[in-house]
Amino acid sequence: MRVAVFPNTLTSDQIEGWLARGLTVELDRATVEASLLTPRPVRLPVYEGERPQGVLEGRAKTEENALVIEGVFQEEAVRAGVSWEEVARQFDLADTPLYLWRARRLPEEKWEAWRADLDQLGLADKAVLLGDPEGGPLCRAEPTQENAWAFWLAAWRFGSRVALDLGMRRASLERAFSALKERLPQLPDSLLKRSREAEGWGKEELKALRAK
Repeated sequence: MRVAVFPNTLTSDQIEGWLARGLTVELDRATVEASLLTPRPVRLPVYEGERPQGVLEGRAKTEENALVIEGVFQEEAVRAGVSWEEVARQFDLADTPLYLWRARRLPEEKWEAWRADLDQLGLADKAVLLGDPEGGPLCRAEPTQENAWAFWLAAWRFGSRVALDLGMRRASLERAFSALKERLPQLPDSLLKRSREAEGWGKEELKALRAK
């Protein structure tokens, strides 16, 4: 995926000339997925039209509704940015848990229900995992039992496309789901299946699991 690169400072007289260069940086899926977790250093190829022009060294990070790369190219401070919606379309992330959902898109009443679930389980402090209704990002976290419970409850309240990347190949988390079901029998079993699918279990693996 190519994304336009611009200097951090660009006067109105320079815009036309800079655009004519057609400088872009190339993003790959690995960089995008890693940047969902934390800002990280990157070295990405830069092109002028179709001609390689070296690398941009900097950091990739999330900012508002975009993935942003800030760094240095040919001794000049530059910046490239692309919306998460465009990233999701380009890398087919819209139906995977690696898509960065923004909390402000989620109804307030569902936030209230989710927080009530956490309170019931004594996990009120886990509300930070999903940011806040004003725009914090949903994110991944270590697959501990408490984090798994919080994310399953989020998937239940907000829809199963939210927060299901929990490393569900781990038998300990399958036990964690059973433990949560004991506390909340109304929790749908489909959440565990979707968790396995989100982690990349294939049809044959799921078929073998159902046969046990």
